[in-house]
Amino acid sequence: MAKTKDERLSAKRQLLLARSALAWDVDQSEALRLLRIGRCQSVRVNTLATGVDTAISQLRKLGWRGAQYAWCPEGLSIDVGLEAVRDSQLASAGQVYIQNAASWLPVLALDPRPNETILDVCAAPGGKTSHIAAAANNQVSITANDNSRPRLSRLRANMQRMGVDHIKYTLFDATQLGRRLDGQLFDKILLDAPCSGEGMLRYDSNADFATWSVAQIKRLQQLQKRLIVQAWRLLKPGGRLVYSTCTIAPEENEAVVDYVLRRYPDAVVQRPAIESELPLAKPLLRWGSRTYDSRVGQTLRVVPDTSLEAFYVAQLQKPS
Repeated sequence: MAKTKDERLSAKRQLLLARSALAWDVDQSEALRLLRIGRCQSVRVNTLATGVDTAISQLRKLGWRGAQYAWCPEGLSIDVGLEAVRDSQLASAGQVYIQNAASWLPVLALDPRPNETILDVCAAPGGKTSHIAAAANNQVSITANDNSRPRLSRLRANMQRMGVDHIKYTLFDATQLGRRLDGQLFDKILLDAPCSGEGMLRYDSNADFATWSVAQIKRLQQLQKRLIVQAWRLLKPGGRLVYSTCTIAPEENEAVVDYVLRRYPDAVVQRPAIESELPLAKPLLRWGSRTYDSRVGQTLRVVPDTSLEAFYVAQLQKPS
């Protein structure tokens, strides 16, 4: 007898719960708590447009209450006042950008420096792209790519609103970037890969689970492998590649990094130098029947808490 829609959704939830418990090395009751945890929203002050202290003063006038993150001083939690911040002149003028705090981690790992050339492989809508520019005080040359014309238009509008300079926009299939960019190489590359987005799933939402499946994860893994190989080829000797996702699935995280390490054995995995304590689980060196390269243990697997969604960050360096 065929399962009803509710039964299918219930089975999906149970599967995600079981997989998450294994990935985080916790029991299922703790995994359920983490999947259901209520997260405050966050805002990043765009330091290209205003100072952090000035923004905090203006936010307080809107009724905002929150705190600065020790590990990202331009990042603020929004405990009270999200709607007021979203509807404010600060947001519309590009002085602040609302995003989950976990989204700052890849840019902190990338560590943009003045005069570098940087490729953002899957850039739209531009939260991380603008963070890259701000981190280097607009003194980097950014190539921002996306494969969707509407998304690229939104990216361009966001960058103009936020005062990002020295940026080139490309509308390419990222699996063909090496050919389309005609041999150009970059000092640093951010690959915030398309993923199953498990970190953003609301556990009790039927709509969020409608398209989630292990089959989808496996399809995305194949795309991610192609993307990371393209990114590696576009990296200068001595350059840095940051790979990130907002998902829990090891197939999309450790397995993808393991794939590039096996393909390019001289790649160096660096532990991201993010100073403050983060809610982390140990990166997986085994999933099912597959064993991963021990260097995968230097990556970051972020467990959700009240400010961060589940996330994954790997920092790779190409030998000089």
